[in-house]
Amino acid sequence: MNMIAHILPSVLVLIMASVVQAQEACIDQIKFPEVGRWAEYHADFKGKDPYTMRYAVIGGETREGNGLKWLELRTVGNKKDGDVVYQMLVPGSVSQLGEVQAIVMKHGTRPAMKMDGMMLKMIRGHMEKQSFLNDICKDVTLVGSETVSVPAGKFEGRRYHSAKYSSDSWISADVPFSLVKSVGKDFDLALKGHGEGAKSSINEEPQSMGGKR
Repeated sequence: MNMIAHILPSVLVLIMASVVQAQEACIDQIKFPEVGRWAEYHADFKGKDPYTMRYAVIGGETREGNGLKWLELRTVGNKKDGDVVYQMLVPGSVSQLGEVQAIVMKHGTRPAMKMDGMMLKMIRGHMEKQSFLNDICKDVTLVGSETVSVPAGKFEGRRYHSAKYSSDSWISADVPFSLVKSVGKDFDLALKGHGEGAKSSINEEPQSMGGKR
């Protein structure tokens, strides 16, 4: 019993180190692609009708010497929430989504809105804690390389499993944004297609909300 009590902490440390390493490796593989690249997914979340979700890089700019990218997330066909477009000016790493510099949102046929001031600060705080691209790498361990079939075809990718969240995700460098498939208790996301030539889905000057920064 004393020997078990002595060994157990060391085993737990090794397990935790393995999880942390796998999580960091998973996040490091999810890259924002070059301007114009896009990836489109069939999304099925619990409590919502299935819909299409597209990630795209629609532009870039430099602020204070730092290169940033305009990341667009567009959802289409969600009857409960409606069609929505989010555009975020972010650094090139998924782990830096909390450092978003600007956000534009358009909900259905409503005017496009630019979030700034306190609203932007609130969104930054939320994105530091939670975003889907980050969440798929939380508390994961590497299962190994596998071939996974999705509507877009077959891809060789690394499979990461989270026992805590009962989820599995397949990551491949051959796909923009790297995500091929992710499944869990309450969701199923599968790549439908990917390509080049993505442009902004918002063709109007956004109105400001949230006051001055």
